[in-house]
Amino acid sequence: MVIRGWPLEGSTANTPRDKAGSQANGRWPASFFVLLLAAAAASAGQTAILAFLPALVDPARGALSSSAHDFHVASLTAVHPLAALLAAPLWGWIADRVDYRAMLRAALVILALVTAPIGLVGLPELYALRLVAGMASAAIIPLGLLCASFAANERADQARRFTWLTAFLFLGDLAGPLVAEVSAAILPRAPLMILAFGIGAVGAALCAVRLPRWCAPCIDGGDLPAPTLGATLILLFVTIVAGGGLAAMHVNLLVTRSVISLSREEIAWMLSLCGLGMLAAQIFHARLDWLVTMPRRLAGLTLGLLAAALFLFPVAASMAELSGIIVAAGWSSATLRLVTSFWISGAAAPSGLKLGLQHSAASIGQALAPLAIAVVAPGAQHLVLWGIGGLSLALLVSLPLAWRPRAIVKSSA
Repeated sequence: MVIRGWPLEGSTANTPRDKAGSQANGRWPASFFVLLLAAAAASAGQTAILAFLPALVDPARGALSSSAHDFHVASLTAVHPLAALLAAPLWGWIADRVDYRAMLRAALVILALVTAPIGLVGLPELYALRLVAGMASAAIIPLGLLCASFAANERADQARRFTWLTAFLFLGDLAGPLVAEVSAAILPRAPLMILAFGIGAVGAALCAVRLPRWCAPCIDGGDLPAPTLGATLILLFVTIVAGGGLAAMHVNLLVTRSVISLSREEIAWMLSLCGLGMLAAQIFHARLDWLVTMPRRLAGLTLGLLAAALFLFPVAASMAELSGIIVAAGWSSATLRLVTSFWISGAAAPSGLKLGLQHSAASIGQALAPLAIAVVAPGAQHLVLWGIGGLSLALLVSLPLAWRPRAIVKSSA
């Protein structure tokens, strides 16, 4: 069984391979499609709960003060990426030494188990479930990228696989809130139960398909050097800012806004719009080769767009303005995530540790931004957004000085 309609342009299509997850007759096998669904499941488990956090924190609607309510909402948002921040490098380091496939499959099963009880437990248990879910996602996403690297035939093939995997990651961001709304209509007390069953089904499917154990063919990186320490650090900082900017916007949708007050359904719609922008970015990059031919220029333009969205978000005065800003921020964050994961991963020796560090960097921003919003005075949340916007502009200026990637020549085969 193969996935139709995904020809590998510029790859060695005339060399069929029998290793799991590698190219066969110019198409990607079913195992890669299941891997895409695993990435979508991991991200859906994160975004699906966000619109429900205000009600889960204070079911009595008024039992908590406004400041305590906002603190718990922001903290519960931050717990998931904080757990990923601590766990992702560890999972990546272990994956470089043992069979990563068992870790990847177990993480999906655990994610399903901790997603199902959401809504049926108290506030302390909710913190614990969010913590374990973050640790599980910290294994699924970087190990999924590692699996995609192992199955790639060449650097351009690796870029396409990363793009599609990241696309499904953001497809989960788009679908998660919508699935949760449908689930809540059927099971109001357990709004994520249906999503949990879906995650479990993907985990079962991943157990049934063959995944590559090690790097199938050696990726043809040519004489492309590994990123220098300075380049790696600047890319990690870009990852932090991209994740933090988007997380700050998400939390600002949940806490009290002075200009626009959003209902739970409107918040879910905004989160899905953000996922739509992130998915659109991946589809756009799947059709072009900018990721491998002009990555620094692409990163610079995207940092500028992210800064503009962060500065404009607090002053948006209508749903239309807010929607446009959310889509632009989603596009920017998704593009920067793709650029940094692809170039940090390395050209010829995919490393679980490097991908774990990159996921950890994304989690730093996703954790620190909500925590910053949780501790600032009410009404001052916009200062966090503007601060991250200023960091985006600083990285835009410093990027050409620290990172000089060599463009990859596109194969004409």
